[in-house]
Amino acid sequence: MLRMRNLTRLIPVALLWLCAPSSLWAATISVTLPPLAGLVMMLDDQAEVQCLLPAGADPHHFQMQPRTVERLQQSALLIRASRDDGGWPLPPLLGNTLDLWPDIDHGWVSPDAVRKALPVIANALIRIQPEREQHIRAHLQPALQQVEQIDRAWQQVLKQATTGVIMQHPSWRRLMQEMGVPVLSTLESGHHGHEFGPHQLEQTLATLNQHPGAWLLADTGHSAAALDWLAAHSDVPARRVTLDALGACGEPWSKLMLDNIQLLDGQR
Repeated sequence: MLRMRNLTRLIPVALLWLCAPSSLWAATISVTLPPLAGLVMMLDDQAEVQCLLPAGADPHHFQMQPRTVERLQQSALLIRASRDDGGWPLPPLLGNTLDLWPDIDHGWVSPDAVRKALPVIANALIRIQPEREQHIRAHLQPALQQVEQIDRAWQQVLKQATTGVIMQHPSWRRLMQEMGVPVLSTLESGHHGHEFGPHQLEQTLATLNQHPGAWLLADTGHSAAALDWLAAHSDVPARRVTLDALGACGEPWSKLMLDNIQLLDGQR
């Protein structure tokens, strides 16, 4: 009798679980960097996405916590950009992994690279959740149209950067090159280090003095000490511009880009 009473109590709970929204059944997707989550959200705004990089953390000094490893191993899909996260201590044999950009750094700042990546991401999402195929495919074309709009918006806002830009970290170098903006100097030659010395700093100062009107382009996620020094020692007025290449986990990529475009427009 006691067993029957307990079973009767469990039936409503079981029915609630079976009738739960589909989002509770969603396969967990892990991404290494917040902008990659933003690409997923453009295709499926109901996706359950977790970012391995915590908010405000330095991507170049990332350490996996035991809880993060556990969550990662339970994921149905890992999306990464190994040119940027290749130095991370990710556990081996993750199984279902999509490496979007093994050959280029900061691919998500490039409208062209994102345009090519979105169909690949869509197919990966459909493989792990075939029941969401119609929803994902319905969002693919609008997402590609947003990329085109953002591409044009970048072209418009960067028209005044004709003299060129100087960067400490190469976060935005790919976008500048794609938009035809001269990259006069990038102090950090690699994507993971602070490799410049006094001689290179002096050379960059000379370059800045030879190009009045050049922009000193900083990124919120990286040090800008060298740009501060250049601005303080330059013989010509230096325009400081700061953008944010990482954004927040869960915000669509389109919002990240539009926020940066508005940020740049306000700093011109």
